[in-house]
Amino acid sequence: MTIADVPHVLDVRGLSKVYGTGETAVHALRDVDLTVRRGEYVAVIGQSGSGKSTLLNVLGCLDAPTSGRYLLEGLDVAYLDERQQAVLRNRQIGFVFQAFNLIPRTSALANVELPLVYAGVGRRVRRERALAALELVGLSGRADHRPNQLSGGQQQRVAVARALVTSPALLLADEPTGNLDSASTADVLGLFDRLHAAGRTIVLITHDDEVAARAERVVVVTDGRLTEVGPRRVAAR
Repeated sequence: MTIADVPHVLDVRGLSKVYGTGETAVHALRDVDLTVRRGEYVAVIGQSGSGKSTLLNVLGCLDAPTSGRYLLEGLDVAYLDERQQAVLRNRQIGFVFQAFNLIPRTSALANVELPLVYAGVGRRVRRERALAALELVGLSGRADHRPNQLSGGQQQRVAVARALVTSPALLLADEPTGNLDSASTADVLGLFDRLHAAGRTIVLITHDDEVAARAERVVVVTDGRLTEVGPRRVAAR
């Protein structure tokens, strides 16, 4: 069986995360089940303290669950050591953060190339791939610009290009419009719509009903538990 034969990019079963022990224990996630099909666009919505940030960290292989199973592309992450998980994060997961996390003194092109540098890709190939990723997000003409020469929406599009440059199995977006004005928010969400239409698998973490309503499917995190809401736009109020 090849990776393409695995129907679910994400397959989470009975996932729990507990911080601390005894009376001070905090149950951040409680028996979570979640599957995400290849090419699906899923929004995970929840208020501050609901457990959605913990879920993001587990899905992104930034934190380990206390119990339960997490399969990414059919691979059980629990059996990977730290080095293998780091390789998995770099190659199979594209991260988009609220704060952009761009390197200030380098160009948009250099920022997008960074995951390929870590992967040991040669200079010519990584430049070609980074330029193609910038073109995909509509910023090929801004390749030489530094972050402070770009608008907030453009900076986030650079971050999306960086997330896509390794052709990851999963695009994991954490409050990607949280620092943007309404026009830039619409621009970035439109980009996600186009990426989804092109077959990208996206999991978007948000506290905003209107952002979540753009997704194909919505799940709600409350006190560490997941509840399925349903298809597109049912989360809108």
